[in-house]
Amino acid sequence: MKNLLIFSVIFLIFYSASSKQYGKFLVINDAHLDKNYKEGGTVQCDSPCACCCDDMPPSNYTGQTAGKWGSSKCNTPFRLFEQVIPVVQQQQIDFVVFLGDAPSMAFWEVTYEDSISYVKYVAQQLAKLVDIPVVPVIGNHDYSPSDFFTCDGSMDNYYKTMADIYKQWLPSDIASFHHCGWYSNSIIPGLRFLIMNTMICDPADILILHESEEMTEQCKWLDSEIQKAKDNGEKVYLFGHVPIGQSTQRIYPPLCWTNSSLKIAQLMEKYPDTIVSMFSGHTHFSEFRVVYDTKTSKIPVGMNLISPSFVPEASRYSGFRIYDYNTQSFEITNIHQWYSNPYSVGDDQIPVWEKHFDFLSDYKDYGVEKVNPSELDKIAKQITTNEDLFKLYYQRYAPKWNVDSVTEAKKNLIKCSLPVTKNSIYTECLNKLNSEK
Repeated sequence: MKNLLIFSVIFLIFYSASSKQYGKFLVINDAHLDKNYKEGGTVQCDSPCACCCDDMPPSNYTGQTAGKWGSSKCNTPFRLFEQVIPVVQQQQIDFVVFLGDAPSMAFWEVTYEDSISYVKYVAQQLAKLVDIPVVPVIGNHDYSPSDFFTCDGSMDNYYKTMADIYKQWLPSDIASFHHCGWYSNSIIPGLRFLIMNTMICDPADILILHESEEMTEQCKWLDSEIQKAKDNGEKVYLFGHVPIGQSTQRIYPPLCWTNSSLKIAQLMEKYPDTIVSMFSGHTHFSEFRVVYDTKTSKIPVGMNLISPSFVPEASRYSGFRIYDYNTQSFEITNIHQWYSNPYSVGDDQIPVWEKHFDFLSDYKDYGVEKVNPSELDKIAKQITTNEDLFKLYYQRYAPKWNVDSVTEAKKNLIKCSLPVTKNSIYTECLNKLNSEK
């Protein structure tokens, strides 16, 4: 009976996808839920991470308090995540990708049991999307202590627990998921999903120092799976919580160790007609990276599309992203960013979700006609000298932040982080722009 139900869902997806030219899928990530969130609580801000709101203020308190639906200095209340589920149901999408990070960012308060509980909660909410398949990805906060990921066998029980939580959406062969959280799946004929564990290339992972054997193993697995997809005439979407390349928040370390990023770049270079894109979250900003060939660093061969966080912390809105795609070629045809401002909603109201930007409409004046590496290369090349283009990009990068207050050094970090290439190219870009002050 279960197999018949799965077959029926896949058939309906295939029939729907094959009978229309374009489809949509939704990406949501970095929920960072807080079971301790209390409406009216004092907003505590002594931590470099998002603050918790678990203390009720005294009667003479006049400072900021936590709102019903969220606060810019807190993690996410459960009710906000629950409220977005019916909004998702209205979007007529083909599938949902959850790119990880269910637990609170207050990692010092999150036990292992808590982390599992948060992930279970997200899975339960996503399961309400009855006829919509979900593609689950593990994030760096989905384990406690966070950023403690390895593939040496010591975390086998954790990976098996995660597989059990997400089992209704996983394929039958999940040996690689049990080993290290990566797996292959296909819910639409002709399209292959390769779900990665990019925490093992994250410099924040203190169990894996610098370039890891685990990342080498994963890239060999990716190479094999992509070759199979190519042989079968499939296109590939790569999903990984942590993006590749440099960070926009610091010069060093990168988001993903450079050699590991270049290994993924080499795969994009090797299979440019098979890999459509990589999709990530983690940074909490709306971004992208252009991946260049590893020989000349001049030819765009791939892209990493990065969606902003659901958690409305650090003065950012709560958001999710919808991608349009061609149901025959599986190319990404547009990007729509949706936001809500939960701290402006009254107690007797619910958050309103609105489209914040349409990628192609926004960038058409800069010659951008499609969403592919060559078109994103146009933005990456122009943004270093075109201040209007930078302002446009930044207003999408962090919509509630004031672009006029951004320092030149910060601007240069953002501009030089767009290309995924050799360290020397990145350093050269920073030196050049910083010398022009």
